[in-house]
Amino acid sequence: MRKHVEESGSFKEGIYELMEAAKTVVCKLDCSEDEFKKLMDTGEAFRDACNYISEVAWNNRVYNPVALHRLVYYETKERFNLPANLAIRARDRVAKSYKTDRKKQHKFRQLSMDLDKRLFTLLRSGEFRASISTIYGRVKVKLAIGDYQRELLKNPVRDAKLVYRRDSKEFYLHITVLVKVTEPRGDNPVGVDIGINKLLVASNGFSVNGKPIEHRRQHFRKLRSSLQRKGTFSAKRRLKRLSGREHRWANTVLHQISRAFVNSLQKGTVVVMEKLNGIRQRCKHRKKQRATFHSWAFNRLQQMIEYKCLEKGIPVVYVEPKYTSQRCPRCGTIDKRNRRTQSLFRCVACGYQHNADVVASLNLSELARGGWAAVNQPDAGIALHGNHLQAPSFRAE
Repeated sequence: MRKHVEESGSFKEGIYELMEAAKTVVCKLDCSEDEFKKLMDTGEAFRDACNYISEVAWNNRVYNPVALHRLVYYETKERFNLPANLAIRARDRVAKSYKTDRKKQHKFRQLSMDLDKRLFTLLRSGEFRASISTIYGRVKVKLAIGDYQRELLKNPVRDAKLVYRRDSKEFYLHITVLVKVTEPRGDNPVGVDIGINKLLVASNGFSVNGKPIEHRRQHFRKLRSSLQRKGTFSAKRRLKRLSGREHRWANTVLHQISRAFVNSLQKGTVVVMEKLNGIRQRCKHRKKQRATFHSWAFNRLQQMIEYKCLEKGIPVVYVEPKYTSQRCPRCGTIDKRNRRTQSLFRCVACGYQHNADVVASLNLSELARGGWAAVNQPDAGIALHGNHLQAPSFRAE
């Protein structure tokens, strides 16, 4: 559950009503051969249903879930033998995917299913089990979990997602629970600028160097390109394993960065981040940087920071990032020439100089106060001071 802040002239006027937050608990399923087959057949039927609904939506140019329901509901149930609620979940997944991209027909390949309360029940008596609706009826599968997961699963359950991992050939259940959190309060804004060369720069001095991580991502890209050129059966098999490994690595890095940043925050802080709507269209970058820019999970990092902040009672607000990289935090001058290079900011009016990402984070924190106000900063040097997180190092495979 995301915290909603009313738009106002100042973050102090925001209304923070969230008393519980959503947390995802990943649980491995301990399936018997019969249970595995039932889940696999249901997952494949759900995937095929999504592809059928996607084809109907594309051919008829109908993307609204209500209008789409009239076209596909009964046919989906009959053709794929899905329970009513699974047919609805398939329709919703397709409609949601077309919300952001309608340039081409969408294909669904991952074996996964969205489960609401009618399709999934958590059984806590004795061993933890999951009762999941399939095309063969209900199956009650044991969860292979530890004490940490058991403690979290004592909270109210909202929904779940069943995911099949091809690399390990096992099913996992991503269960969303609602945990109690302290009501977010704070009055000291800390601006956060998210990028690539500097993955995260905050106005409190915290920063993350992105070069080691980008080096690792380039390694994955080159290896993937090499395997795709070969095109052999063994190369394709390795590509599947590589995809899962890269995803888990990136997810781990984002968790480490967001956790280290949230732990650096003091009581009474308000985290201020920029709205990322349209970032891939409005930001300019060189041709050779396209793969790097378009594949990085900016929004995912923001989401991780947000839910970790809410767990500690730290509010998170979003502001429009207009001119944050061009405005001088000392005199307020806005000029494109202030941004000399990707990393260097030097004001044409007063000569104030600093790292461009630090300047953006300072301007974000001032925007959260309801407008821009000059701040006192040294006018020489672009080196960052304070907490520095070195990106985790990983051995190249």
